[in-house]
Amino acid sequence: MKCNTKTMVTIALALALILAIGYWALPQIRGELSAFIAMASVLICPLSMLFMMRGMQTPVDRPEKPSQAVKKSGS
Repeated sequence: MKCNTKTMVTIALALALILAIGYWALPQIRGELSAFIAMASVLICPLSMLFMMRGMQTPVDRPEKPSQAVKKSGS
């Protein structure tokens, strides 16, 4: 699944809106919600890096590029 920047920004804004509405509408769990928001903020960078690196893996059956170390021998 490919994601472009517009999709990622839309998803991030939707999640932020959901958290803001939850914080406003549910005052009885503001403490837990604040802790969750803080923990999510700390973990978002490593988790996004993990998922991004998984998406960059190459398929096993793709042929490798030929080495460019072969030079002409002569002079």
